[in-house]
Amino acid sequence: MRDVRPASPVHAVPADRTPGAGPAAARPLLPRTGAALAAAVAALAVGALGALLVLAPQGLRASADAGAPTVPYAHVLLPALVAVALVRLLPPRAPVLSPVVRDARRVLLGTAGLLACTVAFPVAVALTGVGDRPEYHLVKLALVVAVPALVVAVTRGGLERAWPRGAWRWWAPAVVVLGWTALAQAAPWVAHPRYDDVPVDLLVTAAVATAVTAGVGEELLYRVWLQTRLEALLGRWGGIAVATLAFALLHVGTRQGQGPVVEVGAALVVQGLGFGLVAGYLWSRYRNPWLLVALHVLANGYGVLVVLLG
Repeated sequence: MRDVRPASPVHAVPADRTPGAGPAAARPLLPRTGAALAAAVAALAVGALGALLVLAPQGLRASADAGAPTVPYAHVLLPALVAVALVRLLPPRAPVLSPVVRDARRVLLGTAGLLACTVAFPVAVALTGVGDRPEYHLVKLALVVAVPALVVAVTRGGLERAWPRGAWRWWAPAVVVLGWTALAQAAPWVAHPRYDDVPVDLLVTAAVATAVTAGVGEELLYRVWLQTRLEALLGRWGGIAVATLAFALLHVGTRQGQGPVVEVGAALVVQGLGFGLVAGYLWSRYRNPWLLVALHVLANGYGVLVVLLG
């Protein structure tokens, strides 16, 4: 997950640094473009939430299954707001961990290739209908992990990344992950699907496959590989915004049954604001892939874990 070992002093400065306190953090190549894209994606997300409040005021369905519970918007957004606040505050004086561009051409090529991968998988699923077949996870593993890994390998050497040291890199994101999980998954108002008719071996197999392809695969592609390069080009919030938008659009489906506007809006609000923003900010501030994956695995598998341990 690292492009190149830093050959120069770490490009990380305290968030509350003052002029003359030391070298400035690395500047993105296209900061104005990044700021504009961040503002545009934020406006799109707010617009999507406004449309949903009009078209689906009661909330969103948890799944396409008959009888699936409706989830109020507060249950989606409150955990995200708390998690984002925790990321910002813990620790209060964390360094800025900016990726540094060493070879702009390699970074641009890598970013373009990874963005193409984010489009290739949902298009392949839509065109082939593989989403309903047993080989779905193998196709996802190929297009979300294997091909992007090849892109990263071919364009390797374009970035210099500074990894943080110290206990805060672990305890702070762990608090965020636990806090988000407590509100988004373990709270008493959260209704989880029942798996009474699913054999335990099938349930475990499906949970493991999802953990590998979504929990690991999606975080590698959208955050560790793509967002890091986007941050180097566009800045922190530009990178988070574009990567989160791509992640949200991956999850556009048919679970709401109320037309394309509601389906796209639901993906932008739930997978974008409700989860993608949290994961993106978590990665940008702590650069801890292990706890990033833990967040995603808990998001997908907490309900299964409760059943297996229950």
